[in-house]
Amino acid sequence: MSVSVAADVREGGTWTPRQRLKNDALYAVVRAALSIVRRAPRAVVALLCRALGLLAWALLARERGLVRARLAAGLGQPVPARRVRAVFLAAGDVLADTLALLDPRERAGRTMTMDAASHAVIRDALTEGRGVVYVAAHLGPWERMAALLVEEGFPVVTVARESYDPRLTALYERLRAPRGVRSIYRGRPGAATSIVRELRAGRAVGFLIDLPSRVRSVRAPLFGVESRIPVGAARIALARGAAIVVGTPVPSDIRGKLGLLVERVSSSDLAPGPAGEAELTARLAQALEARIAARPEAWLGLFAPPRPPDAGPTAPQLRCHDDPR
Repeated sequence: MSVSVAADVREGGTWTPRQRLKNDALYAVVRAALSIVRRAPRAVVALLCRALGLLAWALLARERGLVRARLAAGLGQPVPARRVRAVFLAAGDVLADTLALLDPRERAGRTMTMDAASHAVIRDALTEGRGVVYVAAHLGPWERMAALLVEEGFPVVTVARESYDPRLTALYERLRAPRGVRSIYRGRPGAATSIVRELRAGRAVGFLIDLPSRVRSVRAPLFGVESRIPVGAARIALARGAAIVVGTPVPSDIRGKLGLLVERVSSSDLAPGPAGEAELTARLAQALEARIAARPEAWLGLFAPPRPPDAGPTAPQLRCHDDPR
């Protein structure tokens, strides 16, 4: 009798010998690349990352097609090749910015700033004492955004998905943990309990909801396409009565820096339950869509078109009560 073996170690499976060989090779390449990056001047790393983006644009025909189609859907018009190329170059820029954070001397505020209004939004939301659900997108350098929030004195924890390779998850921790950015990995036991504990302690918990994922989701428009938007952030905010905000990097008036724009999203008129969760998720998607539409080339979601709304498995519903089981 043959036995099928799950290939995803995040779900308790094991790799086949062929998968292990491939993953070992990829990990070795990543480690070698990081070793080079740590020794190279920052300007050289930035040029190499842009060159990598340009190479990907030249070689990856499937990804070029995905980006072109997704841009066209969001913008409502055909997209010239130069704009598609700009997406790949922007991805290279984000990679370079993220790699710079591996340098312990690098301040998060070197290339990103936060204005007084956004600072006040988070401060006031935290003052309410029920925690803050911070919703963001893979738009621009999101890793630096989290690091900047901590640098500005805000207690922030992010909800993340483990890598398919635990060794890569450990590398993520090397990027985040030294900067005080803690992560709750949603696939691990007790993740929902940990989220509620952080909110109860009056901290901010960050969610990235712009990419389709194998979690409970609802349909909502996002940049011209009806997408599957994870509902967990809305569910937890309504169940806990937590403040909910949207924050993403945006262009700023300061040369060489992005800004971090944080705005409150209204939820006081919504009740916990499927209807309220769906409405709040739609409001969050609308807020993110406005940010994406302002600078779509910086959105990683162009490489990952949404699944059909009725496709893909969903995770069990998170319990969000004060004493989750």
